[in-house]
Amino acid sequence: MKHRLVNIKKIIFIYLTVLLSTLSCTDQERSRPFIWVNPEERATILEKIEAKAWAAEYYRNLTNKVAIEIKKHQRDTDAYLRGMPLDWDKEVAGQIPPLTYTTTGKKGKHENLDNASDEEMAKFYKLSDYLQTAIDSGVLYYLTEEEQYAQLSADILHTAVHGIVQLKPSTWKPRGGWLCPDDILRESRVIGEKYPIAYDFIAAFLEKGGKPYDLGKQTKVSFAFEKAQQVFQTYADIVVNHGMINSNHPVLESNCLVYNSLALDDVTERNKYLNHYLSESTSGQDALAKVALHYKNQGDIWPESSQYTNDVAERSTKLMFLLTKYDPSLHLAQKYPHIPWALQRLDYLVYPNDELVLWGDGHRRYKTPYEGYELAYQLGKIDQVPELTQRFSKLLGSATASGEHEREGLEALLWYTDDFESNEQAITLPRTDEQPHAGIFLQRNLSASQNPDDGLMCFVGGAPMVHGHASGMNIELYGEGIVLGVDNGRGKYAKDIHENYSRLFAAHNTVIVNGASQGEGHWVNLGMDTVRLEIMEPLPNQPAVAPHYSFSTTTFFDGGGEKAEAEQKRTLALIRTSLNTGYYLDIFRSNSALPNEYHDYLYHNLGESLNFLNKDLILKPEPQRYMANAAGKWIRNRAFRNPGWHFFEEVLSSKPYTKDVALLFKAEGFADKKRYMKAFFPGFKGRTYTKVKAPKTFEAPSPYEEMPTPTLVVRQEGEAYTKPFVAVYEPFADNEGNGSVLDVEKLMENGQFQGVKVTSLVSDKKVTQYILTPYEGGSFSLPEKDIDFAGHFAILTFDTDEKLKDIYIGHGEQLQVGNQRITTGVDKPKSGYIDFSTTAPSISGNITLTTKK
Repeated sequence: MKHRLVNIKKIIFIYLTVLLSTLSCTDQERSRPFIWVNPEERATILEKIEAKAWAAEYYRNLTNKVAIEIKKHQRDTDAYLRGMPLDWDKEVAGQIPPLTYTTTGKKGKHENLDNASDEEMAKFYKLSDYLQTAIDSGVLYYLTEEEQYAQLSADILHTAVHGIVQLKPSTWKPRGGWLCPDDILRESRVIGEKYPIAYDFIAAFLEKGGKPYDLGKQTKVSFAFEKAQQVFQTYADIVVNHGMINSNHPVLESNCLVYNSLALDDVTERNKYLNHYLSESTSGQDALAKVALHYKNQGDIWPESSQYTNDVAERSTKLMFLLTKYDPSLHLAQKYPHIPWALQRLDYLVYPNDELVLWGDGHRRYKTPYEGYELAYQLGKIDQVPELTQRFSKLLGSATASGEHEREGLEALLWYTDDFESNEQAITLPRTDEQPHAGIFLQRNLSASQNPDDGLMCFVGGAPMVHGHASGMNIELYGEGIVLGVDNGRGKYAKDIHENYSRLFAAHNTVIVNGASQGEGHWVNLGMDTVRLEIMEPLPNQPAVAPHYSFSTTTFFDGGGEKAEAEQKRTLALIRTSLNTGYYLDIFRSNSALPNEYHDYLYHNLGESLNFLNKDLILKPEPQRYMANAAGKWIRNRAFRNPGWHFFEEVLSSKPYTKDVALLFKAEGFADKKRYMKAFFPGFKGRTYTKVKAPKTFEAPSPYEEMPTPTLVVRQEGEAYTKPFVAVYEPFADNEGNGSVLDVEKLMENGQFQGVKVTSLVSDKKVTQYILTPYEGGSFSLPEKDIDFAGHFAILTFDTDEKLKDIYIGHGEQLQVGNQRITTGVDKPKSGYIDFSTTAPSISGNITLTTKK
């Protein structure tokens, strides 16, 4: 390595000389490179390579990688460059042929590259690989000043420039590109942003007379600066005028816009295009100032699904960092500090096993964006925003100390520093949280055992957004270290399964009304109501009054199309009964304004089977039950085969059944242990039960990623508001008899459902819990236990000897149990908890306990 690095002292001397000589330079005189780095930073980077093992290792790997290309290039330059995807059928003597267009091959039909063939994509990525080699080699030229690197980069860039300028850019809006006539989104990210970076690193070599090899002339020629400038301006112009706005697209395309703008030598043109990125939006490009409107407060995130949320923040932070380096007077971190602050938000929306809660087209698996943290830290330093610097210094220090973050890549080599303290720190996850743009309200209860398998977590959510799903009021349930009650997720875009199942109601744990629930309007006609919070304890990110209990009640209007028209309310409670046992209570009310209504409750659980435990509940095949819209109209991203349940297979249904029902989902194929989810459904008149095999769940753990998903569908004929869907779900492991819940009984008064009585066996001791949910927040009396409750939600727990163990008022006015009277204060929250297991009752929350003598 040392033979490639010049003397550090000499470099520092040169650096100081250059710095002093350029302090008064105008933009026109700015020396390249300056997009990613500038000449003055070279000495620091070389010192880093000398001092830091990770930097030295990456530098060594980079030089070895490029050495392979150098060898091929020097052995036969002509043959090497002929490997680029050039259209030799259009060769003209003495000229470099044009590059080949990359399309889906469907004439007259605009489709993005998700629909292209493997052959087309191979050409596309071959060009990308060549341009990346030009960048890698350009970086080595910058660091070593060895012209063999600049020559390789120049030859590739010269060929790529001449190849693309012969093509005619598409005029189609909003997605027309250049090399890819129908997909500027993909082209800008993979191809368009690489041209200017490669140029920036070798511009000095070219300006002092470096000549690239020309395939057509088969000799070295002068570099065509004017054609390169044409490329940069064309790409900047396409992004500004051809993109889609009001989505993540402008941000995904922004690297291409900024890099090509900075590659322009005409400062007036450069500033014009930079202004379109910074402040002046167009019909085809949202400026940073507009993007920043979504980040009004700390913790705000981009309002799409998870992968786009973090990508927008990370890309924006990167460009804010680079442009603040380029022009410190911009003060972008001071203007928009909440954009980099958003980078850590997803760290808090995770299950105990570190997988993400799933909404829309998001992904289950999650990688903390430490690269974004690095740039947020650097941005805070150079723009003097101590809050950012301190925040990300701690996060990086902890990740480095724990070994979670290992630096690699060009960005690390060029930009990262080690001027923060390595000190491992744990993130404290709140008991409850929310993500407003997705209508998500989550509850978690991490066991004192510190074992993620003992953690409990659930959420309810649903909202319209770009890359959102028409999910209704959806839930997921976690147990035994896995998300068992699952959302389908998503596979490849544009496929039938994605368009007509994954994005529709049937793929979610929700209620379908009159067989017609659907999205309407908003993004690609998947718009729907946003799940709204009515009551929750604890409120998001607030202290809990009880160690083992929490709940939320949310509302939703199912108004898509003209055949649902239903008001819905869902109460979801998390109830822990020991260090490693607990269950969920789900109460879903739904009432349509239309006559002859019926409602279907859906629940999907990972596993190989679903078995009803009631011996007299007989199921018979009903293959046509969900097929009414199987051949319905489908127009990609516009009209769908709602509600999507025609994908259900092996449909087995019961006749009307009024008794209580118990059932068991088995997931016995996991490598570490068998898992189960037992469910109890109190009976109501008008009920039928169906089990089906739903499509596979995307991103499920092995072996369930390729298996159909056992799914329950419960139908209520007539309204399901006074006869709600009520379910208790208990996850457990190892043996199908290991569940702790023994029985679930509905509590009724005046013909109205008022709650459930749950009997469990915990550590060989009987535990009885009365979970009270008076209809419409009214009152309920249970004479057998001398209980009177006025309010919305409460839990009373009795031990084996029928002795009162604890009382939880999630929301209520008063509760009387025997001679004990509990009232809540005038001020909110109207919640509290009493633990009777101590010598004197231990009270927390806004409640008062009085005892009648």
